[in-house]
Amino acid sequence: MSVNHLLFYLFISAVVSLWSNKSYAQGCCTVGASSIGGVESGAQKYPTLNFGVNYQFNSVTRAYQETDRIDDPLRRTASVAYFNIHAEYGLQTHLSLYALLYFSDKTREITVRNVAGGFTETGKFSASGIGDLTLLAKYQVVTPSITSPFELALGAGASLPTGSFTKEQSNAELSIDLQPGTGATTLIVWAFAMRNVPTLGLRFFAMTMYRYSGTNFNSYRLGDEFLTTIGGEYSFSEHFGGSLVLRSRYALQDFSNRRTLNATGGTYHDLMPSISYYDGPSQFRVFSQLPIYRNVRGIQLTLAYLLGVEYSYAFDFGESL
Repeated sequence: MSVNHLLFYLFISAVVSLWSNKSYAQGCCTVGASSIGGVESGAQKYPTLNFGVNYQFNSVTRAYQETDRIDDPLRRTASVAYFNIHAEYGLQTHLSLYALLYFSDKTREITVRNVAGGFTETGKFSASGIGDLTLLAKYQVVTPSITSPFELALGAGASLPTGSFTKEQSNAELSIDLQPGTGATTLIVWAFAMRNVPTLGLRFFAMTMYRYSGTNFNSYRLGDEFLTTIGGEYSFSEHFGGSLVLRSRYALQDFSNRRTLNATGGTYHDLMPSISYYDGPSQFRVFSQLPIYRNVRGIQLTLAYLLGVEYSYAFDFGESL
């Protein structure tokens, strides 16, 4: 890399850092995996193991100021790809343990115009690596039956800082939203409810989860999050089904060195349609996520669309007992 290119990247990094500390903090690539599919289902039956992988591509190109969609002042665009590995095992009757580990690849481009020189320069920043590990214990409080097809489960867990949060580019540390991990432990409380209507092939469900974030060694603390989903699933036939989910995220503002960062946090509502194919213990799913409402603090770059595919397989160890 030439000296000029190095100076340019350092200049861009300084601009991003300056704006981040003022009014354009984060608001780009969400830290952590956007998939929370495993927490949108009840406790796994004993003694079965559900193992799955999925891939998601997130296009992050829409800028908002509060509820208004605007042209981003820094002409930022971003993309985030996630490869998730998740598993859930029924430890005993009514109790299961869910685990999620992801690999992320995040990229952001920023264009700066030099008015005096009459030219523009674009800086590209990227980072990839293994992210944080999420563990969640689920307890089935109400078990569904033929006479009462209702399920209620409660749970608690944590997201552990297994991913790097100090990656650098051109001798400058990247912002936290580009890092694979958060560098902090996050505590999780969770609840799930489901109602089956077998005669109609319908299933209605709702989930709520609260994430309480810790502070990493860089004195950065992500704002606490309150996540909710409500949706329904319809079985077209023995092998095909479809679902539509409303997913909402309420995030408080981030903190850095005990200061609140202006352009972080907000309210985000998205629709998530999906189509599934079932074949015995196997399931293949295609899904997307589409924004329907944004109310953010400051100016933030947000999701334009998400596309994903998932495969899962359920191992029933009870057959061998």
